[in-house]
Amino acid sequence: MNFLNNFNTAKGSQSNNKYDYRQLAFIIGLLLITNVVTFKLFQSNFIQQRQVAQHQNDHHYNNNGHQAKYTNKSASLYLLDQAATYVYDVEAFERKVREVARGLDVPPEWLMAVMHSESRFDASVKNQLGSGATGLIQFMPTTAKEHNITTDKLRNMNHIEQLDYVYNYLNGYRQKYGDYKSLTSLYLGILYPKAIPEEYCYTLYASPSKAYKMNAGLDEDKDNRVTVMDIDKRMKRKYKTAYMVDKNNGEKQSFIGGFMNN
Repeated sequence: MNFLNNFNTAKGSQSNNKYDYRQLAFIIGLLLITNVVTFKLFQSNFIQQRQVAQHQNDHHYNNNGHQAKYTNKSASLYLLDQAATYVYDVEAFERKVREVARGLDVPPEWLMAVMHSESRFDASVKNQLGSGATGLIQFMPTTAKEHNITTDKLRNMNHIEQLDYVYNYLNGYRQKYGDYKSLTSLYLGILYPKAIPEEYCYTLYASPSKAYKMNAGLDEDKDNRVTVMDIDKRMKRKYKTAYMVDKNNGEKQSFIGGFMNN
């Protein structure tokens, strides 16, 4: 009888132990789930706060209602939020853009504007009209060859690597035609370098040429020819913030014949 009682007692103790283990495992599992959920909520809140702060920086304005000058390194770079769609390392890209801009002696806003105009910051994009132009500033195959590279190799480069070729290209025309005096002149350095020292009335492309057909979207006043004035109007219309940034931090002056005039 005592044996049976002892057996039943031991059996009951084992059942209780199994119950205790299950209860303990349930509590531990519940704690783990709670911790994971808490961490996820904290992580989501942290990311959201960073995005809000970034957004505020991207749209930082001074008391005059204009975006901060390019010398204000604490503010995010103009159009950087749009570049982030394609750029893997945004911070490294921003540093490189500023470095290249310093080398060219232009505000980084200008460089960002012309790259956006040509490629929307897609370093591997090819011209949709079949010209073969590729990359951040749409290098033509012949232009790439002059720099001992091919458009295929450019397409496989990351943004940081390709910016070295952007610098070499633009710096070459800077040495030939002089410093870039305005956003318009920098864009002409990409589009039609020979027009950099010319007047507003200078014609780049005229109808019915093939070149005009491929660049008809630049004809702001729709008079069947693309002039320096058309380019200037376009840059002012599409990139007003960059257009209004003067490289000497003075008042914005107009572009005429490659020079700045009051």
